[in-house]
Amino acid sequence: MKTIALYSLKGGVGKTAAAVNLAYEAAQSGKHVLLWDLDPQGAASWYYGIDESPEISAKQVVSGKEPLGRYIKPTAYERLAILPGDRGYRDWDAQIHAAKQPRKVLESLIDPFSESYSLLVLDCPPGIGALATSVLRAADRVLVPVVPTPLSLRALDEVLEHVEDKKVGKTRVIPFFSMADRRRKMHREMIESPPATMKKAPKTFIDYSTHVEQMGAHRAPISVYAPRSRAAEQYRALYEEIS
Repeated sequence: MKTIALYSLKGGVGKTAAAVNLAYEAAQSGKHVLLWDLDPQGAASWYYGIDESPEISAKQVVSGKEPLGRYIKPTAYERLAILPGDRGYRDWDAQIHAAKQPRKVLESLIDPFSESYSLLVLDCPPGIGALATSVLRAADRVLVPVVPTPLSLRALDEVLEHVEDKKVGKTRVIPFFSMADRRRKMHREMIESPPATMKKAPKTFIDYSTHVEQMGAHRAPISVYAPRSRAAEQYRALYEEIS
């Protein structure tokens, strides 16, 4: 099983939209996918039709007393399941920090999923803490959405510095431009002449789009309700580049 994390220090950069759409595209390609919504707000879960919080105790999960598998929910789409977000995830940092081997907590929790799934997608909350470090260690690839602005690039630099400081060896950090508005000169210039940290980014970038905004109205991935839209094509292309 491969593990892909969608992570950023900043909120509002299109992280959850990417997690929802990439998980869907992976399932459509034939992979058996589990999307784990690690964000206490549970936005990814809500997009997939999950209305009720499962009331997961971070303390019980981290201590090994509560198997996560019991909380997995099917979605309306073949080969795609979701482990919903929960308000109890607010305690993740404290519980992981208190564990005997904090950096290996997430690895041990996700290992049993490899029996049923070929791809695990993690939708991570913003910020840097014990959970973020554990994610960076456990994921094979960490996708970082970057809005084409200096502030968003600064957040990417901090992620890269954190990876280096924590000596997270196997993790590949893959930034990609997100919420790009090519009507704006700054966005156009940054996409056309990307900074050094974006040189190895995928060629595909995600435009700022009304179809992305409509995910809340449809509560579905974009390819379900607007399969021929530019946004749907971009997420499909992005998945193909990173897979």
